[in-house]
Amino acid sequence: MRFDHVILGARTIEPLRELLWERYGFGITDGSPNPDGTASWVVPFDTPDVQYLELLVTHDEEKLAGADFGRLFLERTADGPAFLNWAVLTGDIKGTARAVEALTGADPDLYEGESVRADGQRVPWAEAAFELSWRSRVLPFFLSYGNPEARAARVPGDLAAAAHRVCPRTLDGLVTGPAQEREWAPGWPGLDGLAVDIDTAAGPEITAVRVGTAEGETVVRLP
Repeated sequence: MRFDHVILGARTIEPLRELLWERYGFGITDGSPNPDGTASWVVPFDTPDVQYLELLVTHDEEKLAGADFGRLFLERTADGPAFLNWAVLTGDIKGTARAVEALTGADPDLYEGESVRADGQRVPWAEAAFELSWRSRVLPFFLSYGNPEARAARVPGDLAAAAHRVCPRTLDGLVTGPAQEREWAPGWPGLDGLAVDIDTAAGPEITAVRVGTAEGETVVRLP
């Protein structure tokens, strides 16, 4: 398993766009609406592994306010930009879902879907443990993609559209607070093989993301 992406959120794209550009030199691209009432922007990385930062912002506040996911999103972004969640890529999504179910006793919400980008490109995917992860903010959810070659082929176009001042290349690691789900964390699939540092003084959330860039490693933090 490896890092796929980290999710940052805000009510509008402007504070995230400004912070990422002014402080880190990262541009953004896309802006596709999602069925849940958010819209997704992307900070693409220059890697064939297709790592990125996903920026979730409000697209339909009424729809968000009508669902548990949306209410948590609105709550967590009420005071400005926030780290929301993160995802790990797995080569065996069904096996990973079974491992989550065995560990937690909860439904791992194995789900298959398709993303439609602003340019019309369709990307099939499957995910597991999103709801458990979304509530945790520290434990990742899991993804797999049906057509990784097509996914990688769009990276050059995304990089051109983002026009980074400083080009991000790799998602190297995270800093988080301890998981509230202390009985789950030691056995969460893939977690022990990833570069995740625990800040025992922090709350149950991501506090920093380590990104390798063309100019060396930088640590992304939010105000």
